Amino acid sequence: MAVSEAQFWTTVGFTVLLVIAAVFSFGAYRALRRMDDVLLRARMYVNRKRLFAGFLSLALAMITILGIALLQIGYIVVADENPPGAVSTVAVALSFAFMTWGFYNFWALTQVPKSESERT
Repeated sequence: MAVSEAQFWTTVGFTVLLVIAAVFSFGAYRALRRMDDVLLRARMYVNRKRLFAGFLSLALAMITILGIALLQIGYIVVADENPPGAVSTVAVALSFAFMTWGFYNFWALTQVPKSESERT
């Protein structure tokens, strides 16, 4: 079965997005692991809203991906065809948006807060 040019570039695009997500998540992990234990505990307490938002957004991303898989299975079983491409594309884009927001929240936990003189 030959792969069309559109399928090839779609695969390349999603692969690049997954690589970027993996690099950012590993960077946030490394930064958290290098923090002092007392500082880490204090930062997690102070930034608990950001921590919860990060976990919620990653959970929503995984639920969206699960929804895509169930939609694909349902269409194949019931209609014996693939679902419309626009539906899958929007769902995947939404999933990546949730992932991006989650990784941003985790990355922001590792950043040193700015002092009052740097904020103005």
